[in-house]
Amino acid sequence: MTVTGAYGPSDLTAYLISSGVLDSDDARQRLWLRAFDEIPRHLFVPEHAWAQPQYDTPDHAISRDHDPTNWWKAVYTNTAIITQRGEGTTDVADISAYPTSSVSSPHVVAEMLHLLDLERHHNVLEIGTGSGWTAGLLSWRLSDDQVTTIEVDKAVADAAEENLRRIGGVVEVIVGDGQFGWPDHAPYDRVHVTCGVRDIPYAWVEQTRPGGSIVLPWMPMPGQWGMQLRLDVLDDGTAIGTFHNDCGFMMLRSQRDAWSTFPDDSADSVTTTTRTDPREAWAALNRGFGLGLAATAPHIAITSAGREVLADGSGWVMRLRDLRDDGWAIATIRPGEDTEVVQSGARQLWTQLETAFMEWLRGGRPDRSAYRMLVTPSKQDVWLT
Repeated sequence: MTVTGAYGPSDLTAYLISSGVLDSDDARQRLWLRAFDEIPRHLFVPEHAWAQPQYDTPDHAISRDHDPTNWWKAVYTNTAIITQRGEGTTDVADISAYPTSSVSSPHVVAEMLHLLDLERHHNVLEIGTGSGWTAGLLSWRLSDDQVTTIEVDKAVADAAEENLRRIGGVVEVIVGDGQFGWPDHAPYDRVHVTCGVRDIPYAWVEQTRPGGSIVLPWMPMPGQWGMQLRLDVLDDGTAIGTFHNDCGFMMLRSQRDAWSTFPDDSADSVTTTTRTDPREAWAALNRGFGLGLAATAPHIAITSAGREVLADGSGWVMRLRDLRDDGWAIATIRPGEDTEVVQSGARQLWTQLETAFMEWLRGGRPDRSAYRMLVTPSKQDVWLT
């Protein structure tokens, strides 16, 4: 493929090596480096998009027509690229609209593809086609007829299919809801998921053969933080998983809105104070506490956290909601004051979160390597080993 920009695939592979994502001395990882070099990312990026550099540069619009230098730079550096907002109803530069499709950052893509631990004979299902770039990388490692990719948005799927044709690919692109997998081509040896999930669809486990694996972005606090999860499928119909590096993805559309609505104020709310600073718990989420919270109180979602302008000044506010009923809590800390806690519901969410945080500290701040996940037909559990 001819590359005419100042940046090209070699810049991307050089970054993946220098950052330690892939090791050029490892034969299996070297294959992925070849895939990144031979499946040009620019063929999967539209002329106009929105760049989110994963380094110290602000987000910005990119245009191949009007500013080709920055467009090529975004394509071949560690930059996530939003290609659709509002399910295609608005301009991609309209930051007031929710992003609904993207080309993921190369760093995370390489990490998750490496976690798949592919073998030449594997049959792979990809959930979330997006631009088609990762499907192209997978088909390079295997072959077109060993990769099935499913995309919920027909316009996105059609564009991906066209992008894959540019590299001579004929990967089957299915238009459908990825939460149900695609049983027609099952069983799969690997399931590669490119959208965030909080609740793991059991269909993915059912459609993976025993000994196979599912790699996904597990995002218990959607839109805020997540981590890479590898599940190994067992012969009893369950899957057991280990947690790996950080990641952030757009949510599976069927789960995108389930967590976001904050319940209305309730007359039964109770106001108390605590000396615990909610910022400490927030900062510890991706250091292991997030898994501690998921293990002890999986019904708690942190819907927002950060500085807010309040009626009596400004403060740092954490908002919690109960995923199983209408319970909620708001913890607010102002300069020089204890934390004010307002909570409603039988489960007293802030009290549970504070207790879980103290237990995590008492346990020696266990990191993500100390936790496991089990997925069964009826539930998923996180526990401390």
